[in-house]
Amino acid sequence: MIILRYFSREILETTAGVSLVLLLVVLSGRFIQFLEKAASGALSIELMFTMILWRIPSSLELILPLALTLSVLLVLGRMSLESELTILRAAGYSNRRLFGIVLVPATAIALLVGWLSLVLSPEVARELDRQVIAQENLTVFDTVVPGRFQTDKSGRLIYAEGISDDRESLIDVFIVEPSTSKQKDTEVFLTGKTARQQLNAGEKYLVLLNGYRHIGTDTSLEWEISKFERYLIRLDPETDDRPESLDTKSTRALLASSEAPELAIVSWRISLPIVCLLMLPVAFLIGRGSPRQGRFVWVIPIILIQFGYITALSFAQKAITAGHWAPWPGLFWVHLVFLGGVSLAIGFGSFARRKGRL
Repeated sequence: MIILRYFSREILETTAGVSLVLLLVVLSGRFIQFLEKAASGALSIELMFTMILWRIPSSLELILPLALTLSVLLVLGRMSLESELTILRAAGYSNRRLFGIVLVPATAIALLVGWLSLVLSPEVARELDRQVIAQENLTVFDTVVPGRFQTDKSGRLIYAEGISDDRESLIDVFIVEPSTSKQKDTEVFLTGKTARQQLNAGEKYLVLLNGYRHIGTDTSLEWEISKFERYLIRLDPETDDRPESLDTKSTRALLASSEAPELAIVSWRISLPIVCLLMLPVAFLIGRGSPRQGRFVWVIPIILIQFGYITALSFAQKAITAGHWAPWPGLFWVHLVFLGGVSLAIGFGSFARRKGRL
């Protein structure tokens, strides 16, 4: 029990550390993308931080399998370098028994990955998708940034010098209406002291107050100028309605369907915890190798092996979605091929060691 606790603590702590580093790398890239959208007014600051936080489960379901593999490799490599594995073997711990001990924390992490991929990530993705749609359906009035020119879906350019403290009114508004096919060269400029948003029959309108409307062309000095007290502009949402993404559906709902795309996503979700367990023998065999090899010699190769494994699963999922592969056994062919390759490598290594002793 003491040895089990020792191995579990070392593997879990190392997995947590590696996962944190990889998660920061992944989220930093997303943070830069979201920050650019927030700076342009296409994304609110509140939603930006919400999206970053809610991306954590979907990121962890891919990070944790790699972090587990690297942690087993690093922990066993350190123990081999410091002769701890030699002492354990002298105390009667065979490689099979040591692998059984390592399998306990690895199974716990695989169960965590399974819960993330099968349960939590779809729920988070569904809620995040609702918030993103709500954000995209905002009009340019909802996301206006004072002192900056912004363009909405229809091509209308809007500028506001300021915004009221209650954020209900825009101050000193300048609008350039998009040109129509009938009047390509005609330009329409609108100005107003203030502007408010008004809801009428389920549609949003921008109400300009106390302003002017200028109509003309840049090739003529004759412009039509009219003054108004109220001027209504229909505001279109930033996006149209779109169907629900399959990634946001629960695993139970996907299983209830017999369509290939839904079953491909289910197979992918089930495959992630399987990757944790099938990569474990590779990391164990390499980690318990000769201490003269060093702790970090195999880090890059094992990352490439797992990357190739995940890539093969991704291609298989796309093949099932496109109808080139049958949904069953589907992605499990990739697992079987990988397991066969690992078995051959283990068998070849055992044969080489026996032959070396003769």
